[in-house]
Amino acid sequence: MTERFVVIDVETANPDMSSICQVGLAVYEQGQRVATHSMLIDPEDEFDDFNIAIHGITPDQVRGQPNFTALLPKIKRIFSDSVVASYGHFDRAAVGQACRRYGQELSTTAWLNLHPVVRRAWPEDAAAEGVALAKTSRRLGVDLLKHHDAEKDAIAAGEIFLLAMEVSGLGVSGWLKRVTAPVYPGQGYERHVSTYEVNSEGALHGEGIVFTGALSMTREQAREAAAKLGCVPLAGVSKKTTMLVVGDQDLKRLIGSDKSSKHRKAEDLISKGQAIRILGESDFVSMLDHLPLESL
Repeated sequence: MTERFVVIDVETANPDMSSICQVGLAVYEQGQRVATHSMLIDPEDEFDDFNIAIHGITPDQVRGQPNFTALLPKIKRIFSDSVVASYGHFDRAAVGQACRRYGQELSTTAWLNLHPVVRRAWPEDAAAEGVALAKTSRRLGVDLLKHHDAEKDAIAAGEIFLLAMEVSGLGVSGWLKRVTAPVYPGQGYERHVSTYEVNSEGALHGEGIVFTGALSMTREQAREAAAKLGCVPLAGVSKKTTMLVVGDQDLKRLIGSDKSSKHRKAEDLISKGQAIRILGESDFVSMLDHLPLESL
C-alpha cells in the first residue's frame, strides 16, 4: 500500500450539485493518513434550509470565503498526480458540475468510486445492509466523527478504503482494475426482476431512484437511463429510495408547499435518518453525458 491517494468529499448549499459550499480532502501515503483539509467555499448561490439542516453550514459562515474557482488551484496541487477517490458518484459529479459552471477543468490520473470497492471487499454485508457511509463505518469500526462534515466524511471513507486494501491484499492500482470486474469474478451481469434491465456494474448500482416534477424526457426514458447507470427505478419514495431526481424548474421552488409530495416525503425520510440524495435533472443528465457507465 505504497501508492498515494486523495479522498474528496463535498457539501452543497442546495440540491444543485454545482453549489459546493465545503470541500474536504484526506491525503494518504504508504497506508497512512498524512494530511487533511477543510475548505469553506462561497457557492455564490442560495442556501436551502434543508441542506443547512443536514451539514450545518450557513450563508454567514461562507461570506467572504473564496469561490470554487479561487480554490481550484489548491485542490489541484493537493491532488497532484494521485488517484482521487470519493465515497460514491456524487462528489465527482458535483466537482464536474462546478467546473462546468465556472468554465474550469480538473483532470485526474484516475477517479475511484469507493461504493464498488465496498461491494467487492464485503459483498455479503453490502448486499444485506447497503454501502451508506455511516452504516458501513459502524459495521467496520471506523470512527465517523461528524457525518456531513466534508473533511470528516473524507477521512472515514479513506479509512474504509484502507480496510478494503487490507482484507483484499490489493493496492490502489489493483482496486482500479478490480472494480471493473463483476462482484463475483467469473459471473456476468445480473438481471433485475423489474421490467428494466439494471446494469449491476453501472456507476450507480445499488441506488433506488425516483423521478418527480417536470422533466425534459419522459418518465420511461428517465427510468431506462437510470437502469443503465445501475439504479433500480422506483414508482414512489419509500425505504428503498436513495435518490430523488427533481425537474430543474421544480427544484428552483424550494419552499415546502411548492415541493411535490415525493420531494416532501423524501425530506421527511432524510430527517429520520434515511440516506437519500436529492438532485436536479440536469445533474442526473450530466452523469449520463459526461461519465462512462463502467466508471469507478
